[in-house]
Amino acid sequence: MFSDISQKQIKQSLVVGLLAGILAGMFGVGGGFLMVPLYVLWMGLDQRRSHATSLAAVLPIAVAGAMGYSTSDYVDWNAAAALLVGSIFGALYGVKLLGKVSLKFLQLGFAALLYLSAMRLIWSSTPHQLLEGTPAIAFLIVVGFFAGVMSGLFGVGGGIVMVPALIIASGMDSLTARGTSLAVIVGSAISGTIANLRKGNIDVAFAVLTGLAGVPATFIGVYLSQQVPQRLALILFSFILIAIATQQARKVQLGSAVH
Repeated sequence: MFSDISQKQIKQSLVVGLLAGILAGMFGVGGGFLMVPLYVLWMGLDQRRSHATSLAAVLPIAVAGAMGYSTSDYVDWNAAAALLVGSIFGALYGVKLLGKVSLKFLQLGFAALLYLSAMRLIWSSTPHQLLEGTPAIAFLIVVGFFAGVMSGLFGVGGGIVMVPALIIASGMDSLTARGTSLAVIVGSAISGTIANLRKGNIDVAFAVLTGLAGVPATFIGVYLSQQVPQRLALILFSFILIAIATQQARKVQLGSAVH
């Protein structure tokens, strides 16, 4: 499995996993928003395979993150169950779309996703219970489905959608929202990865190396999430997303200019 990749690529995969794991643990996301552009821009993977490989690598990282948060009771399992119902089916649909949409759409869509995520992080949300009972469950299922579609299509965990939804609509504190998000990402990552494996979309060696490197780093991220001032961390993180999105958009622009 590892015979076809160079020592340089092995080291790159491990670095990507470490970075993605720390950010996943800190912010309750899968880390795919970082893995995809690094796979493409740094390691030279094809855009579609990068999305699929990222989702596979997200799986062990999300498991580690969910475990880290659950040990401190920062997972709402009822909300996670509702989100999971939608996310599993959403991930399958996202993988289906991955093979149909254009490469330019994937590139621009991913850049737009990063920009929107950065804006959401800069805008500080406070917990507020907007929905209760059946409407709340229905809302979470819809949010889960949309997050699942993003997982399958863009190779991200979907936490950038679930975390703010849980804070704004369900009244959760930030830490519980992140832990719940990671628990849901486990399910959507399993669903999407199985579908991608059947289609042969995943670079298994990269996924394994990145995912394994990300596991211990995720526990570090969970620890930091409870130590670092949240407002400062979110603002710094948003600038990272903007930088990556800008680089992705420029890549699309340069590609269009060549053609």
